[in-house]
Amino acid sequence: MKFRWFIILSFASLSLFLYSCASSPETVTQSRVIAPGIEILTGRDTNGKVEWMAVRSTGCSLLISPAIPAGDADEGMFLSRHGGEYFRNSEVLAVLTASPHTPIRFRSGFPQSVRGFYRVDGTTYSLPDCRHDALGVNKNGKLELLHPGEQEEWNNDSAGGFYAILSDGLPLYSVSIRDAVSALGWSEDGALMILLVIRGQDGRGYSYEEAGSLLRLLGAREGIAMDGGGSARLVWREEESLHSFPVVPLYRAVPNHLILIK
Repeated sequence: MKFRWFIILSFASLSLFLYSCASSPETVTQSRVIAPGIEILTGRDTNGKVEWMAVRSTGCSLLISPAIPAGDADEGMFLSRHGGEYFRNSEVLAVLTASPHTPIRFRSGFPQSVRGFYRVDGTTYSLPDCRHDALGVNKNGKLELLHPGEQEEWNNDSAGGFYAILSDGLPLYSVSIRDAVSALGWSEDGALMILLVIRGQDGRGYSYEEAGSLLRLLGAREGIAMDGGGSARLVWREEESLHSFPVVPLYRAVPNHLILIK
């Protein structure tokens, strides 16, 4: 009898340990409302260090920004400062780095290195052998995941990301390397959108599967990793001031952004 109880208690302890390890990035989550239907979420590790931040919204629209002009991109802008340029429009609530492309060439107008696919205002940038997933925004504002082979048929705005990380509520495995990640998640009806950035510069970062699991915990049904590394950044408006995460002053120009508006 004692041996059986020992096995049961040992199994329970192991299960609790595994659960705490699996959920440790989300053990401490803070939330504050900054506008009707808009929340800022902060995830901290067990030491109190901020690992990720997200803007969760309901009833808002998402736009894909045009590419940064070549002259600006080549100079290399302070990313959060550049994101702030979009806030001249009072309707803009948040900006998330989207397209993982290097700066636009001045003469050709094409990115120096296209990792994905995007179309804005009828202009398409892509490679014939595009192997990355993309985010599509149709004329009604509905979000859709576009996989390789489907993107050429898409007639509305889109932004190439890296890979889909959440599909029909299931996190998708792709690469296990942990890094900084910017990602977008949304509910099945598209009413809920989550703009997420995971810290990686001085933190452990997340794998795509972990990022997809986090989006699911925050209420998303679908999700895509949009950008990564030093250019992953989230900028938002709060009490007439602009805030960014991460706040480290990295100079990295990104051609496209996802813009959340009222």
